Amino acid sequence: MFSLCIPTIDRFENFLSRYLPKYLANEYIDEIIITDENGNDIEKIKTCFPEDNKLILVKNESRLGPFLNKIKACSLAKNEWIVLMDSDNFAYKDYFIKAKNYIEKNINNEKNIILAPSFARPNFNYYHLSGSILKKGCFNDTIKSQSLILMNTGNYVINKYLIDNLELSNETENIPKSSACDVIYFNTLLFEQLDLNMHIVEGLEYDHIVHDGSVYLQTCSIYSDFNNLVYSRYNNLM
Repeated sequence: MFSLCIPTIDRFENFLSRYLPKYLANEYIDEIIITDENGNDIEKIKTCFPEDNKLILVKNESRLGPFLNKIKACSLAKNEWIVLMDSDNFAYKDYFIKAKNYIEKNINNEKNIILAPSFARPNFNYYHLSGSILKKGCFNDTIKSQSLILMNTGNYVINKYLIDNLELSNETENIPKSSACDVIYFNTLLFEQLDLNMHIVEGLEYDHIVHDGSVYLQTCSIYSDFNNLVYSRYNNLM
């Protein structure tokens, strides 16, 4: 079973209202954790899906931003394997089946694992990386260049060990600046601290929606200096 973790803010009408019925019917998901920055989505979910015991709905006491909201959602998961999916994106049941089969066939007792997609439909195709395992020690310039967009995609299967053991005490000044690069920042921290092994899984695909409400599009120019710092840290991985 998977925990599905969805950080959100004001995404119910356009996205979650359509996605949640399918997630609730998916037998590979036994809990759906939604952490809401302002509570608007949660109120609508409670009205449309009353008393569904799969749903764990949490309104944040204050606005956390994309980085911490994702970590909060994942920190509440009860299962070892988490599907972290933005509220504007969607993973069909086949995504969960492929992830389950891959874990059973390829992952033994390792916990420092992320299963990344080979295709974030329709725009981000990573099939040229299928079968690769990205980890410290394999980061040559070619791999870094080929995987850069993947490092910013951020919807994947993650082992809860990585959430529970990530140390952020030295990052408190950086996190508020990370809205436009939160994914590559998060991944870089995992490579640096916990020797992340990122498996790019052939056939693991989901729908990745790019739209005007994208946090990246809204904030990418605000903290450009910090964005450059994060990319420098990523490029320093060996």
